[in-house]
Amino acid sequence: DAAVDGGKDSDDSGQATPVDGYADFAMPEGVELDSALLEAAAPIFKDLGLTQEQAQKLVDFQASQVEAGAEQQVEAFNQMVGEWATQSKSDSEFGGDKFNESITIAQAAISKFGTPELKELMDHHGVGSHPEMIRFMVRVGKLTQEDVPGSTGSPQSAQADRVSLLYPKT
Repeated sequence: DAAVDGGKDSDDSGQATPVDGYADFAMPEGVELDSALLEAAAPIFKDLGLTQEQAQKLVDFQASQVEAGAEQQVEAFNQMVGEWATQSKSDSEFGGDKFNESITIAQAAISKFGTPELKELMDHHGVGSHPEMIRFMVRVGKLTQEDVPGSTGSPQSAQADRVSLLYPKT
């Protein structure tokens, strides 16, 4: 009976198990076919007597699972970075009312010592929001500030630069 054996005896090639292997599977936009996974799955598809259409349904199901997993990872990552930012803003050492000044100091340290790759790492991977990274950068920034009260590591104007006032260039 054709209904029991999955249509293997049918003349319709779309309803029979492909003899020479499965045709290319359609993938949703933005999803790449994992060729190693497909290579491992194709013999199973054939052993089960799946038609091209039935195999495509399984490929579609796997693709949707991969997409859902990727979305969950992105959401979890964004939540983690958001939690780091919240912890940083309320940190007792550099957060609260001191947060904006602390970030300015940390950015000065990054500008002075950081490479473009470090900046990319901090931005792209969210590391720049982690309280311990900010704490470290604030401490580095404070150590490298000019020894002028109120300095954030940025150059001082000629009027505010005490060394220039005491020892004018002639």
